[in-house]
Amino acid sequence: MAISSSIRAEIPSSQARSLEMRRWIGHANNVQRLEFNSSVADRMRELGWQVEKEVKLTGLLGRPLDRNYGDIDVLAWRPETGRVLLMECKDLQYNKTLGEVAEQLSDFRGEVAPDGKPDHLKRHLDRLDVLADCEDVISQKLKLLSPINLEGHLVFRNPVPMRFAWDRMAKRVRLSLFTELDLL
Repeated sequence: MAISSSIRAEIPSSQARSLEMRRWIGHANNVQRLEFNSSVADRMRELGWQVEKEVKLTGLLGRPLDRNYGDIDVLAWRPETGRVLLMECKDLQYNKTLGEVAEQLSDFRGEVAPDGKPDHLKRHLDRLDVLADCEDVISQKLKLLSPINLEGHLVFRNPVPMRFAWDRMAKRVRLSLFTELDLL
């Protein structure tokens, strides 16, 4: 099991024993991430949304920021409604053991870890905070009429345990499965 998980890059890079393995996991995860982002973007286009993938915040805002906030995996908008979806896409493995479920829950608490690094959800929430004060700039960049409604979304390919513990974050970020994108 450990060998097949390593080959599929389903283990955290922190558990890899060699630099080469950490690089392999990073590469494999990047390929998988880009493929899922493309799937989400394609589906949103099919559903009638205008879409951009891998959007840098500095490009969207047209100015430098105090630090690198990462990118928006999929930016989708509808000019007729002013809805702008800031989508973080995650193609996580389908977990079966309690340890795997606990690890995923830990990665999506919306907190800063003891090592000072934000978890996956916190990084997305930080992006949303930066963009919340920039609706006018985003509206101009996307050629939308104001006011617009910025919405944070997490999109997962498979059912994830976070879905069942989401009450405290539901007001800030909506969690959806890929198969539910037509409901947005």
